[in-house]
Amino acid sequence: MPAFRQVGEKQLPQEVVFMAWSPKRDLIALANRAGEVLLHRLANFQRVWSLPPNENTGKEVTALAWRPDGKILAFGLTDTKRIILCDVEKPESLHSFSVDSSITYMHWMEVTEESSVLTSFYNAEDESNLLLPKLPALPKNYSTTAKIFSEEKSDEIMKLLGDVRLNALVLGGSCGFIEIYAYGMFKIATVTGVAGSCHGLCLSSDLKSLSVITEIRDSSDSEAEITYFQASKVILKCSL
Repeated sequence: MPAFRQVGEKQLPQEVVFMAWSPKRDLIALANRAGEVLLHRLANFQRVWSLPPNENTGKEVTALAWRPDGKILAFGLTDTKRIILCDVEKPESLHSFSVDSSITYMHWMEVTEESSVLTSFYNAEDESNLLLPKLPALPKNYSTTAKIFSEEKSDEIMKLLGDVRLNALVLGGSCGFIEIYAYGMFKIATVTGVAGSCHGLCLSSDLKSLSVITEIRDSSDSEAEITYFQASKVILKCSL
């Protein structure tokens, strides 16, 4: 088997603490010690954009994750306990939300419809027009400004949902914190019974199995204990 060989080198002004390669494109996302998130082309390391740290969103990035289609980048900030979803085309936040713990690991996966617990949901007939009332007409004083803002918000939602298959963003944090968000926005499960700080996790594409690696430490000077936790049919139990 041939050995790896170095094909390039790039000097950076700040220490890189996290990196994640796009699953679909020749892009690599970096987070540095200064709290800046950067996107580079992997071939020549040309910078595509950079997102500087912000007082409101946070300055200490602790996790990165790409949506499976490579169009959205998520990152977690430990100082503000916020999750930011960023457009790959330009350095702007499309959506953000707060969580109850400092995030230490993120995993974003696509759900396989054929084998998932949601198969019956996908195969169900859409009867919304029969079960739900018609929306009322907009009032006459509905301003142009309000329309513009609602259209802008709608564009952001379409970028986040679009035509992508159902996907789930799994967040792991300190003190056994694990939550799962459909499309990276809607919380569908909180997993309990996990001890320690999350170092790694993986959710199966059929939503039936969750594997977690955690570190348990009784005190700052005690030896760390690394544990492996696995739950079966975790989504079915937690969200229904």
